[in-house]
Amino acid sequence: LSPMSSHSPSAAPNDDSPPPPPPPTVSRVVKTGGAMLGGVIEACTLQPLDVVKTRLQLAGKGASLGGVVKGMLGEGPAAFYKGLTPFVTHLVTKYSVRWYFNEFYRGLLADKDGKVSTGGGFLAGLGSGITEAVLIVTPFEVIKIRLQQQKGTDASKMKYKGPVHTARTIVSEEGISALWKGNVPTMWRQGINQLLLFGTYDYLKKMFFGLDRDAPITSQQSLTIGVIAGALGPLVNNPFDVTKTRLMAQKTEKGQEPKYKGTFQTMAKIFAEEGGMSLMRGCVMRIVRVAPGMGITFTTVEKVTQYFATNEE
Repeated sequence: LSPMSSHSPSAAPNDDSPPPPPPPTVSRVVKTGGAMLGGVIEACTLQPLDVVKTRLQLAGKGASLGGVVKGMLGEGPAAFYKGLTPFVTHLVTKYSVRWYFNEFYRGLLADKDGKVSTGGGFLAGLGSGITEAVLIVTPFEVIKIRLQQQKGTDASKMKYKGPVHTARTIVSEEGISALWKGNVPTMWRQGINQLLLFGTYDYLKKMFFGLDRDAPITSQQSLTIGVIAGALGPLVNNPFDVTKTRLMAQKTEKGQEPKYKGTFQTMAKIFAEEGGMSLMRGCVMRIVRVAPGMGITFTTVEKVTQYFATNEE
């Protein structure tokens, strides 16, 4: 026998080896839990930027970032953390809805093999954004904005004294529907935002690193593409953000006609009275706040997912 005949079939060339197994997957509940944890970290880290953004959007024509920050510094450090409690609650509940329903809609859009197309991924993000706007975002934003627009730190001199008190005051004075003021522009904002967020994140993960959606990824990689994906929404949908802020901050007085009456009427009025650039007011602050926030949250989701995927193997 020749020496070659002693080779076993297991020593076959690498070309005949089976493909590597797909990355382990975890349930949507695990990803949702990771998103909720990311929301807590994001809120506590980036709250001051959100307060500055809101104040800048409410300041009116001629306002500057420097002027808003200077005025808030005069109120003391606590001014930068106004509305923190509803903001943390808002992000945690919002992200629970966002991630859960993104996975839910992906399941509806999957083919018979469980695969979701690139377009389907973008549509799932759109659906999750609209869903979170109606269920969570609008009422929480109304409460948050009413708290953030108050100046000073002496609670005894403020109309709204906390999230629960704010909600009760709004309902008693303006009716429960006032908690959904600005819902239409919020649906536009959240829908566009999540369409770009989830679809772009998965696309960049594949394009930059050659990784499938559920494949493990380093913290640096997820932070990088999370920031990029998170920046696109604010850049595109800022006019809707300014519009919903004006509608939510507006108090409805009985017998008086409100200045702002709807999404596009509000946009047109702001454009006519303050100029087109007013609809982009706070855009830089939103990008600075939202983009790193999405980087933080996606990184947290990836780490939680990898932990449970590894331990379930």
